[in-house]
Amino acid sequence: MFGWGKKSKTSELENRRIEALSAITGERVSVEAMAQRPRSADDALNKELLEMVLKRLAEIDVKAREAAHVDDLDDLEDDAETQGEFSAYLCPVVDVLTEGQGVLNLLEWWGIPKTEIKKLRDLLESKLKNTDGNPAAARSALRALFEERNAWEAYSYDYEDAMEPWAKKLFWWTVGLLPAATLCFWFAARFSPLLIFGLLCAGAAGSCVSVLARMPGMDVSLSNELDAYDRRVVSRIGIGVIASLIGSGLLAWLPVSVQNHTLADALDACATGRATAISALTVEAFASILGFSERAVTFIEQRLFGDSNKVQKG
Repeated sequence: MFGWGKKSKTSELENRRIEALSAITGERVSVEAMAQRPRSADDALNKELLEMVLKRLAEIDVKAREAAHVDDLDDLEDDAETQGEFSAYLCPVVDVLTEGQGVLNLLEWWGIPKTEIKKLRDLLESKLKNTDGNPAAARSALRALFEERNAWEAYSYDYEDAMEPWAKKLFWWTVGLLPAATLCFWFAARFSPLLIFGLLCAGAAGSCVSVLARMPGMDVSLSNELDAYDRRVVSRIGIGVIASLIGSGLLAWLPVSVQNHTLADALDACATGRATAISALTVEAFASILGFSERAVTFIEQRLFGDSNKVQKG
């Protein structure tokens, strides 16, 4: 058993090593390709910088082959990306604007918030266009765009790693909870706690659908909150479950009916062994809707007890 765990860690390290070496090679190829681009006679290539970057990438490659931990490979890949960003200073002057606009278009295609794209355009586009007046500043702006591209690419991977597992979990939880709730309502007469458990299952299913429907987009405001998203999902589902239970109790007092069946009638039918498909589905539908939006509980409370926020006039 322990041997299998060690083998698994070794396999993970080697797979990560392959990815890191591939990324490092990609950065070296990108730098070399930039240096090979045709340029005018008065636009000399910075050979000293080219040699320095290639030397540094070679050193990173050696370290990646010898790295003993996944975290070390992550750091080395980041170092390689930083070296790759220096290719901006090797870009021919005539290509600086085209390269910069290409990066901005790529960010838009990735779905980066438009406000962030606008900030980058306002800050850097004028410098990119001023290649005749200040080519050094134009290349510096291009390097900044390369840095932004790498940062957003890393963030998009983190975003997908955080969102995709939750999307799958919420889907399968919903698929499992709804039939479980139906069975609980159907057999509640044999074991009364099943009625409460069924309400909890239906409320949890509604909450899962709510979270699934409101999963955050790839917004910059989320960049520092991905690690906390697990806690927010659990708390949101917990709130929905409790809201479903409380709301079902409050809603049973209201004469709201579906095909002449009120929630109170449906609950009573399930509890006394007179459950039908209509009564079980009625209870499940109401509980799921309440779990989907806990704000419905506030609406029900106002219908029953009036708006407590209104100030009574004397």
